[in-house]
Amino acid sequence: MRVLVTGSEGFIGQAQVATLLEAGHEVRTFDQRSARHREWEHIPGDIRDIYALRKAVQDMDAIIHLAAIPNDRYGAEADVLDVNVRGTLNVLIAAHEAEIERVVFYSSINAIGCVGRFGKARYLPVDDFHPHHPMTPYQLSKHLGEEACRSYSERYGMVTACLRPTFVTREDHYAGHWFPAEEGRWQSYSTELFAYVDVRDVCQAGLLALTAQGFLHAGFLLTADDTGLPIPTEEAVRRFFPDHPWQQDKTAYLAENPYRSLVDCSQAKCLLGWQPKHSWRHYVKSS
Repeated sequence: MRVLVTGSEGFIGQAQVATLLEAGHEVRTFDQRSARHREWEHIPGDIRDIYALRKAVQDMDAIIHLAAIPNDRYGAEADVLDVNVRGTLNVLIAAHEAEIERVVFYSSINAIGCVGRFGKARYLPVDDFHPHHPMTPYQLSKHLGEEACRSYSERYGMVTACLRPTFVTREDHYAGHWFPAEEGRWQSYSTELFAYVDVRDVCQAGLLALTAQGFLHAGFLLTADDTGLPIPTEEAVRRFFPDHPWQQDKTAYLAENPYRSLVDCSQAKCLLGWQPKHSWRHYVKSS
């Protein structure tokens, strides 16, 4: 399959390109920065430039769209919305014009709005059907990006998969200060539901989303099977989320894994055939 990857020079983008190449796909990349390697065709350009995108999508079978301002700290409100929302619309417009039938959009759990200083989950565990209430420019930009994908799916029959990773990490974080965090920092991490996901697992979801069947448009939360805490999840809930209602039976949910994540990825596992393979616990035990 010939796949265009936007935002290819970012943290996830570089890993996604490597995963695609390893799986045997032909890759073309699009990013403001020059490509670090020349094993594939790279087109430098701004995601807000529809004319550059129209050139980039030619002869492609699918698009994995990563290009974005990655959080609110990296740009003014107007810039975050302009790059992330207009950029995503440009990708969809160019894809439709080129008759590309599938777009994988890297959204975020932030699209739901239940994480961060201004967010609060309405129930636990958070799943892909949780109501959206985006509060910050970045959260709003990801929510609107997903809505644009929904619109193009419903109007034109384009398959759109919106991947919603939690905090994306990598192997060298597991031996450092991130996992497990000191107890004094747990309260601040509670705003993220203690959720994390390895970049290798994220990129496998991107790969699977290129060919998965059974949906026209869907969102897919991505997280490790466990939390980032060394204590059981039931204790974490008792300490940090005592007033949150549960959408599922808590005892049944935690029965097989006492450290189970408070983010439920059942939809990704069911429709994409995805399974996270990496946990900080495995790495720390073996190091």
